[in-house]
Amino acid sequence: MLEKGLFLMIIGMGITFLFLGILILSIMGASKLIWKFFPEPEEPTAPSRVSPAETEIAIAVAAVTARTHK
Repeated sequence: MLEKGLFLMIIGMGITFLFLGILILSIMGASKLIWKFFPEPEEPTAPSRVSPAETEIAIAVAAVTARTHK
């Protein structure tokens, strides 16, 4: 009786492992196919605008850094 239970457990786990492996491979294949035929459109990058406050902070940091390295 114990041998039959172990046999059924091994068969069940093997089938589950096989099914999950096939599922992963099919999902990866479908993903590659979708990306091949329907690529994501590239969005144009707009130049970023820096606020005057950020510019002042950058100038102050550069001045302090230059002063400390003298």
